Amino acid sequence: MRRLPALPHWVQAALLGPKPRPVVLLAACLGVAAIAGWGAFAGKAWGQRDLAEQVDLLQGDRARLMAGLKQIEQTNAELVRDAQEKLAAVREELNLTTAARDFAKGQLASAQREVAALRKRLDQSRDRVAETGSIKPAEAKKPAR
Repeated sequence: MRRLPALPHWVQAALLGPKPRPVVLLAACLGVAAIAGWGAFAGKAWGQRDLAEQVDLLQGDRARLMAGLKQIEQTNAELVRDAQEKLAAVREELNLTTAARDFAKGQLASAQREVAALRKRLDQSRDRVAETGSIKPAEAKKPAR
């Protein structure tokens, strides 16, 4: 077997070092644990701060959206109110137009009856003229129906 060359004493001491005492090991472990704990705490705190900023941004966005929704609802209510007013006006105009139409129909029926009566009288007068060649005195008028 081959032997490794002998190392100087100071190299051996640097590489292997003296045997540590348990108290030193405990202190080193506690130091590492404390640093790890504080690092974890700092990481969590940093993350919480980021989350708090995001919550603030989201709350601001929510407030803006709610204000926009309220404005839209107010505009919608105004449009509905205007549409209802216009609908009421159109209904009133329709009622007036329907009443005027019904009145005109009544007048038309009356005028048609009067025209029919006048045609009947005209035909009777023509018949009398055709019979005698002259106009006879008119008969007593019958009341119009």
